[in-house]
Amino acid sequence: MGLDPSTNIGRYRQEVHMKDANVDVVKLEWPRIAGRIRRHWPMLTERDVQSQTGDTAYLAERLQERYGLDRREAFLQVYEFECEL
Repeated sequence: MGLDPSTNIGRYRQEVHMKDANVDVVKLEWPRIAGRIRRHWPMLTERDVQSQTGDTAYLAERLQERYGLDRREAFLQVYEFECEL
């Protein structure tokens, strides 16, 4: 009664994908993408993007403040931006 290798591979791929989904790309790339963030959302200030602790939640909070977005819409915009990276 061995395990079906194709099932194990599929499970492994799913686990890897789930781990990747939990990575905060904005946080990892923040210093490199600060200028791109400002071009994408011009109402953000230089001070908003110069923070060394930038991450998805921080960016969503700034979008809520600057653009008057609700929390859900702010996170949606950040996640869409993250997909473009």
